[in-house]
Amino acid sequence: MKKLVISFLIGLMLVSVTACGNKTAEKDVKVEFQSSVFMGDSITEGFVFNEILPREAVIAGAGATAGFSYDDMDALVEKKPDKVFIMLGSCDLLMPVDDPKELFRNDLTKLVNKIKGELPDSKIYLQSITPVMQDALKAEPRYKGIEEYNEVLKELADELSVNYVDIGTLAQENPDLYAEDGIHFKKEFYQLWLQKLSKLM
Repeated sequence: MKKLVISFLIGLMLVSVTACGNKTAEKDVKVEFQSSVFMGDSITEGFVFNEILPREAVIAGAGATAGFSYDDMDALVEKKPDKVFIMLGSCDLLMPVDDPKELFRNDLTKLVNKIKGELPDSKIYLQSITPVMQDALKAEPRYKGIEEYNEVLKELADELSVNYVDIGTLAQENPDLYAEDGIHFKKEFYQLWLQKLSKLM
C-alpha cells in the first residue's frame, strides 16, 4: 500500500512538472513577440479573443482588408515594432469589385511600402491566408481563390523584399483546431502559430 501511495505521489509530481514546463515554454514564446505587432482580420484578432497576445500587440478586426488596414498606419507607427506580421486577404477576396485580386495586390503593395517607409528597421512578414473547411467553402465558393491569393502574397514578398510565411499548411495539419464555422480557429491553433513563427526569428 505504501508503495502505491509513493508511486501515486511521484506520478502527480511528474504531471505537475510537465504542466509547468509547458506553461513556461508558452510564456517564453510570447516573450519573443513583445516587440511585434500582428495585423489582419478577425482570424488574427483571435490572438486577443483567446488571450494569447495582448490587445496592444494586435491591430486587427472583422472584415479588415489590405486597403482598410492602411488607415491603421498611425497606430502601427506609434508602436514602433521590431517585427510586423501581416495576414490579410481572406476578406479582400470577397470584395464586390470587378478584379478583387488586383485590388488586393495594389492595396497590399501600398501598405507594405508605407510600413517600409515609416518603419525602416521593422522586419515585415507576409503570412499566407489559411484555407477554410468544406462546409465554409460550400457556403462561400469565392474561398476557392485562397491559393491564387497566396501566390500573389509569395510574389509580393519577393518583389518587395519581405518575408513570406506559410501558415496554411499548419492549418491543414491541424483540422481539429478549426472553430465551428470552419474559418476561424481554436485557442490551441494560435499557440502552434506562434511556435511556428518563433522558429523563423
